[in-house]
Amino acid sequence: MGKPYLIALLMALVTASVYWYKSTETMCPAPLSYRIGDIDSSFGISKEEALVQVKAAEALWEDSVNRDLFTYDERTDFTIDFVFDERQEDANTEENLREELDEKRAENDSVLETVESLQEDFKELSASYEARSDEYEERLNKYNAEVNRYNDRGGAPPDVFKKLDSERASLNREAEKLSDTATQLNDLAAKINKLSERGNLLVDSYNREVNQYNNEFGFSKEFTQGDYKKRHIQIYKFSSNAELVTVLAHEFGHSLGLDHVAGESSLMYYLLGDTSKVPNLSSEDLAAYYEICGTKETVGQAVHRIIRDFLIKF
Repeated sequence: MGKPYLIALLMALVTASVYWYKSTETMCPAPLSYRIGDIDSSFGISKEEALVQVKAAEALWEDSVNRDLFTYDERTDFTIDFVFDERQEDANTEENLREELDEKRAENDSVLETVESLQEDFKELSASYEARSDEYEERLNKYNAEVNRYNDRGGAPPDVFKKLDSERASLNREAEKLSDTATQLNDLAAKINKLSERGNLLVDSYNREVNQYNNEFGFSKEFTQGDYKKRHIQIYKFSSNAELVTVLAHEFGHSLGLDHVAGESSLMYYLLGDTSKVPNLSSEDLAAYYEICGTKETVGQAVHRIIRDFLIKF
Protein backbone atom coordinates (compact mmCIF):
# COMPACT_ATOMS: atom_id res chain seq x y z
CA MET A 1 0.00 0.00 0.00
CA GLY A 2 1.47 3.34 -1.05
CA LYS A 3 2.00 6.24 1.23
CA PRO A 4 -0.78 8.39 -0.34
CA TYR A 5 -3.29 5.60 0.24
CA LEU A 6 -2.14 5.21 3.86
CA ILE A 7 -2.53 8.95 4.47
CA ALA A 8 -5.97 8.89 2.88
CA LEU A 9 -6.95 5.92 5.03
CA LEU A 10 -5.73 7.62 8.18
CA MET A 11 -7.59 10.79 7.29
CA ALA A 12 -10.73 8.79 6.63
CA LEU A 13 -10.38 7.05 9.99
CA VAL A 14 -9.80 10.36 11.78
CA THR A 15 -12.78 11.94 10.02
CA ALA A 16 -14.97 8.97 10.87
CA SER A 17 -13.79 9.02 14.47
CA VAL A 18 -14.44 12.74 14.83
CA TYR A 19 -17.87 12.32 13.25
CA TRP A 20 -18.68 9.43 15.58
CA TYR A 21 -17.51 11.39 18.60
CA LYS A 22 -19.46 14.53 17.67
CA SER A 23 -22.62 12.70 16.63
CA THR A 24 -22.81 10.63 19.81
CA GLU A 25 -21.36 13.01 22.40
CA THR A 26 -24.81 13.98 23.69
CA MET A 27 -25.89 10.38 24.27
CA CYS A 28 -25.29 9.78 27.98
CA PRO A 29 -21.96 11.61 28.34
CA ALA A 30 -21.46 10.21 31.83
CA PRO A 31 -19.85 11.07 34.07
CA LEU A 32 -20.60 14.55 32.81
CA SER A 33 -18.30 17.26 34.14
CA TYR A 34 -19.95 20.58 34.98
CA ARG A 35 -19.25 23.76 36.90
CA ILE A 36 -21.20 26.75 38.19
CA GLY A 37 -20.89 29.58 35.69
CA ASP A 38 -22.38 33.05 35.92
CA ILE A 39 -24.97 33.86 38.59
CA ASP A 40 -26.90 37.11 38.22
CA SER A 41 -26.86 38.87 41.59
CA SER A 42 -30.59 39.58 41.24
CA PHE A 43 -31.26 35.97 42.22
CA GLY A 44 -29.78 36.57 45.66
CA ILE A 45 -28.04 33.19 45.72
CA SER A 46 -24.33 32.56 46.20
CA LYS A 47 -22.23 30.07 44.26
CA GLU A 48 -21.96 27.90 47.37
CA GLU A 49 -25.72 27.93 47.90
CA ALA A 50 -26.34 27.15 44.23
CA LEU A 51 -23.92 24.24 44.35
CA VAL A 52 -25.83 22.70 47.26
CA GLN A 53 -28.99 22.60 45.12
CA VAL A 54 -27.07 21.33 42.08
CA LYS A 55 -25.66 18.48 44.18
CA ALA A 56 -29.20 17.63 45.30
CA ALA A 57 -30.32 17.49 41.65
CA GLU A 58 -27.28 15.36 40.82
CA ALA A 59 -28.08 12.94 43.63
CA LEU A 60 -31.67 12.58 42.41
CA TRP A 61 -30.37 10.78 39.32
CA GLU A 62 -27.32 9.03 40.75
CA ASP A 63 -29.12 7.57 43.78
CA SER A 64 -31.94 6.28 41.58
CA VAL A 65 -29.71 4.47 39.04
CA ASN A 66 -26.74 3.77 41.34
CA ARG A 67 -24.19 5.23 38.94
CA ASP A 68 -21.75 8.14 38.90
CA LEU A 69 -23.31 10.45 36.30
CA PHE A 70 -22.06 13.95 37.14
CA THR A 71 -18.90 15.44 38.58
CA TYR A 72 -17.90 19.00 39.41
CA ASP A 73 -14.84 20.26 37.54
CA GLU A 74 -13.76 23.90 37.28
CA ARG A 75 -11.85 23.11 34.06
CA THR A 76 -14.85 22.01 32.01
CA ASP A 77 -16.70 24.18 29.50
CA PHE A 78 -20.07 22.75 30.63
CA THR A 79 -21.58 25.49 32.80
CA ILE A 80 -24.72 26.05 34.82
CA ASP A 81 -25.62 29.73 34.53
CA PHE A 82 -28.31 31.71 36.35
CA VAL A 83 -29.80 34.22 33.90
CA PHE A 84 -32.16 36.83 35.34
CA ASP A 85 -34.96 37.97 33.04
CA GLU A 86 -38.71 38.64 33.02
CA ARG A 87 -39.43 35.05 34.10
CA GLN A 88 -37.80 35.56 37.49
CA GLU A 89 -39.40 39.00 37.73
CA ASP A 90 -42.77 37.30 37.18
CA ALA A 91 -41.85 34.71 39.79
CA ASN A 92 -41.02 37.45 42.27
CA THR A 93 -44.34 39.15 41.50
CA GLU A 94 -46.12 35.83 42.00
CA GLU A 95 -44.35 35.23 45.31
CA ASN A 96 -45.21 38.73 46.57
CA LEU A 97 -48.87 38.29 45.58
CA ARG A 98 -48.96 34.88 47.20
CA GLU A 99 -47.52 36.35 50.41
CA GLU A 100 -50.19 39.06 50.34
CA LEU A 101 -52.87 36.41 49.89
CA ASP A 102 -51.45 34.42 52.79
CA GLU A 103 -51.49 37.53 54.97
CA LYS A 104 -55.09 38.32 54.02
CA ARG A 105 -56.15 34.74 54.62
CA ALA A 106 -54.50 34.87 58.05
CA GLU A 107 -56.30 38.14 58.76
CA ASN A 108 -59.58 36.60 57.59
CA ASP A 109 -59.03 33.62 59.86
CA SER A 110 -58.20 35.90 62.78
CA VAL A 111 -61.34 38.01 62.27
CA LEU A 112 -63.48 34.89 61.92
CA GLU A 113 -61.98 33.40 65.07
CA THR A 114 -62.64 36.64 66.97
CA VAL A 115 -66.23 36.83 65.71
CA GLU A 116 -66.89 33.22 66.70
CA SER A 117 -65.40 33.86 70.15
CA LEU A 118 -67.50 37.02 70.62
CA GLN A 119 -70.62 35.20 69.44
CA GLU A 120 -69.99 32.53 72.05
CA ASP A 121 -69.54 35.23 74.72
CA PHE A 122 -72.75 36.91 73.53
CA LYS A 123 -74.61 33.61 73.67
CA GLU A 124 -73.46 32.90 77.25
CA LEU A 125 -74.09 36.46 78.45
CA SER A 126 -77.51 36.53 76.76
CA ALA A 127 -78.51 33.23 78.38
CA SER A 128 -77.40 34.54 81.78
CA TYR A 129 -79.27 37.80 81.16
CA GLU A 130 -82.49 35.99 80.25
CA ALA A 131 -82.29 33.76 83.32
CA ARG A 132 -81.60 36.71 85.68
CA SER A 133 -84.28 38.80 83.96
CA ASP A 134 -86.87 36.03 84.49
CA GLU A 135 -85.83 35.71 88.13
CA TYR A 136 -86.02 39.50 88.54
CA GLU A 137 -89.51 39.63 87.03
CA GLU A 138 -90.65 36.85 89.32
CA ARG A 139 -89.26 38.62 92.42
CA LEU A 140 -90.68 41.96 91.28
CA ASN A 141 -94.15 40.48 90.76
CA LYS A 142 -93.99 38.83 94.14
CA TYR A 143 -92.83 42.09 95.76
CA ASN A 144 -95.60 44.14 94.10
CA ALA A 145 -98.24 41.61 95.09
CA GLU A 146 -97.14 41.70 98.72
CA VAL A 147 -96.99 45.52 98.77
CA ASN A 148 -100.49 45.72 97.31
CA ARG A 149 -101.75 43.20 99.83
CA TYR A 150 -100.46 45.24 102.79
CA ASN A 151 -101.64 48.50 101.23
CA ASP A 152 -105.15 47.04 101.08
CA ARG A 153 -104.85 46.38 104.81
CA GLY A 154 -103.82 49.95 105.56
CA GLY A 155 -100.07 49.40 105.66
CA ALA A 156 -97.45 46.87 106.67
CA PRO A 157 -96.19 46.30 110.20
CA PRO A 158 -92.75 47.84 110.91
CA ASP A 159 -90.86 44.54 110.64
CA VAL A 160 -92.61 43.63 107.35
CA PHE A 161 -92.11 47.16 106.02
CA LYS A 162 -88.38 46.89 106.76
CA LYS A 163 -88.23 43.56 104.93
CA LEU A 164 -90.12 44.94 101.92
CA ASP A 165 -87.92 48.02 101.81
CA SER A 166 -84.80 45.82 101.76
CA GLU A 167 -86.28 43.76 98.92
CA ARG A 168 -87.08 46.97 97.03
CA ALA A 169 -83.47 48.13 97.33
CA SER A 170 -82.20 44.70 96.23
CA LEU A 171 -84.55 44.76 93.23
CA ASN A 172 -83.29 48.22 92.26
CA ARG A 173 -79.70 47.02 92.39
CA GLU A 174 -80.56 43.98 90.30
CA ALA A 175 -82.38 46.23 87.80
CA GLU A 176 -79.22 48.34 87.45
CA LYS A 177 -77.12 45.22 86.91
CA LEU A 178 -79.56 43.98 84.29
CA SER A 179 -79.41 47.37 82.60
CA ASP A 180 -75.61 47.21 82.57
CA THR A 181 -75.75 43.70 81.12
CA ALA A 182 -78.19 44.84 78.45
CA THR A 183 -75.75 47.61 77.53
CA GLN A 184 -72.91 45.05 77.36
CA LEU A 185 -75.04 42.86 75.08
CA ASN A 186 -75.81 45.79 72.80
CA ASP A 187 -72.14 46.80 72.66
CA LEU A 188 -71.13 43.19 72.02
CA ALA A 189 -73.72 42.83 69.25
CA ALA A 190 -72.50 46.07 67.64
CA LYS A 191 -68.89 44.84 67.82
CA ILE A 192 -69.84 41.50 66.27
CA ASN A 193 -71.72 43.23 63.46
CA LYS A 194 -68.82 45.58 62.79
CA LEU A 195 -66.30 42.73 62.72
CA SER A 196 -68.61 40.66 60.52
CA GLU A 197 -68.86 43.52 58.03
CA ARG A 198 -65.08 43.84 58.06
CA GLY A 199 -64.77 40.09 57.58
CA ASN A 200 -67.12 40.21 54.61
CA LEU A 201 -65.06 42.99 53.02
CA LEU A 202 -61.87 41.02 53.61
CA VAL A 203 -63.40 37.90 52.09
CA ASP A 204 -64.54 39.84 49.03
CA SER A 205 -61.09 41.40 48.64
CA TYR A 206 -59.38 38.04 49.17
CA ASN A 207 -61.59 36.33 46.59
CA ARG A 208 -60.89 39.06 44.02
CA GLU A 209 -57.15 38.73 44.53
CA VAL A 210 -57.35 34.92 44.39
CA ASN A 211 -59.10 35.23 41.03
CA GLN A 212 -56.41 37.66 39.90
CA TYR A 213 -53.70 35.24 41.05
CA ASN A 214 -55.35 32.29 39.30
CA ASN A 215 -55.77 34.26 36.09
CA GLU A 216 -52.11 35.26 36.06
CA PHE A 217 -50.36 32.28 37.60
CA GLY A 218 -52.85 29.46 38.11
CA PHE A 219 -52.21 27.58 34.90
CA SER A 220 -49.69 24.95 33.88
CA LYS A 221 -46.49 26.31 32.40
CA GLU A 222 -44.04 24.69 30.07
CA PHE A 223 -40.56 24.09 31.37
CA THR A 224 -39.38 27.67 30.84
CA GLN A 225 -37.67 27.83 34.23
CA GLY A 226 -34.51 26.58 32.56
CA ASP A 227 -33.08 24.99 29.43
CA TYR A 228 -30.18 22.94 28.15
CA LYS A 229 -28.36 24.10 25.02
CA LYS A 230 -24.95 23.20 23.68
CA ARG A 231 -23.38 21.97 26.89
CA HIS A 232 -24.90 24.74 28.97
CA ILE A 233 -27.71 24.66 31.50
CA GLN A 234 -29.35 28.02 32.02
CA ILE A 235 -31.64 28.69 34.98
CA TYR A 236 -34.14 31.48 34.46
CA LYS A 237 -36.58 31.20 37.33
CA PHE A 238 -37.18 29.52 40.68
CA SER A 239 -39.21 30.43 43.76
CA SER A 240 -37.92 27.81 46.19
CA ASN A 241 -35.10 25.33 46.66
CA ALA A 242 -37.44 22.49 45.71
CA GLU A 243 -38.29 24.19 42.41
CA LEU A 244 -34.63 24.92 41.69
CA VAL A 245 -33.61 21.30 42.34
CA THR A 246 -36.48 20.09 40.14
CA VAL A 247 -35.48 22.36 37.24
CA LEU A 248 -31.79 21.45 37.57
CA ALA A 249 -32.58 17.73 37.65
CA HIS A 250 -34.84 18.11 34.60
CA GLU A 251 -32.09 19.86 32.64
CA PHE A 252 -29.53 17.31 33.85
CA GLY A 253 -31.80 14.70 32.25
CA HIS A 254 -31.62 16.56 28.93
CA SER A 255 -27.84 16.81 29.25
CA LEU A 256 -27.74 13.00 29.43
CA GLY A 257 -29.65 12.84 26.15
CA LEU A 258 -33.15 12.26 27.48
CA ASP A 259 -36.18 13.82 25.81
CA HIS A 260 -39.49 14.63 27.50
CA VAL A 261 -41.51 11.65 28.68
CA ALA A 262 -45.16 10.90 29.37
CA GLY A 263 -46.70 10.96 32.83
CA GLU A 264 -47.52 14.24 34.55
CA SER A 265 -45.69 13.15 37.70
CA SER A 266 -42.48 12.45 35.77
CA LEU A 267 -39.45 14.65 36.27
CA MET A 268 -38.93 14.75 32.50
CA TYR A 269 -42.56 15.67 31.73
CA TYR A 270 -42.70 18.75 29.53
CA LEU A 271 -44.77 20.76 32.03
CA LEU A 272 -43.57 21.82 35.45
CA GLY A 273 -45.85 20.30 38.05
CA ASP A 274 -46.01 20.68 41.82
CA THR A 275 -42.94 22.60 43.02
CA SER A 276 -43.59 22.28 46.74
CA LYS A 277 -41.35 19.20 46.87
CA VAL A 278 -38.74 17.52 44.68
CA PRO A 279 -40.28 14.63 42.71
CA ASN A 280 -38.88 11.12 42.59
CA LEU A 281 -37.94 9.61 39.24
CA SER A 282 -40.96 7.91 37.70
CA SER A 283 -40.96 4.62 35.80
CA GLU A 284 -41.12 6.69 32.59
CA ASP A 285 -38.04 8.67 33.66
CA LEU A 286 -36.08 5.51 34.43
CA ALA A 287 -37.17 3.80 31.22
CA ALA A 288 -35.96 6.81 29.19
CA TYR A 289 -32.67 6.82 31.09
CA TYR A 290 -31.97 3.12 30.62
CA GLU A 291 -32.83 3.39 26.92
CA ILE A 292 -30.12 6.04 26.47
CA CYS A 293 -27.54 5.08 29.08
CA GLY A 294 -28.15 1.39 29.67
CA THR A 295 -27.69 -0.29 33.01
CA LYS A 296 -23.92 0.30 33.05
CA GLU A 297 -21.22 2.10 31.08
CA THR A 298 -20.79 0.75 27.55
CA VAL A 299 -17.52 0.52 25.63
CA GLY A 300 -18.56 3.45 23.47
CA GLN A 301 -19.36 5.56 26.53
CA ALA A 302 -16.04 4.63 28.09
CA VAL A 303 -14.17 5.70 24.93
CA HIS A 304 -16.12 8.96 24.94
CA ARG A 305 -15.18 9.55 28.57
CA ILE A 306 -11.49 8.90 27.94
CA ILE A 307 -11.39 11.22 24.91
CA ARG A 308 -13.35 13.93 26.73
CA ASP A 309 -11.09 13.77 29.79
CA PHE A 310 -8.04 13.98 27.51
CA LEU A 311 -9.43 17.01 25.67
CA ILE A 312 -10.29 18.77 28.95
CA LYS A 313 -6.69 18.43 30.14
CA PHE A 314 -5.36 19.94 26.97
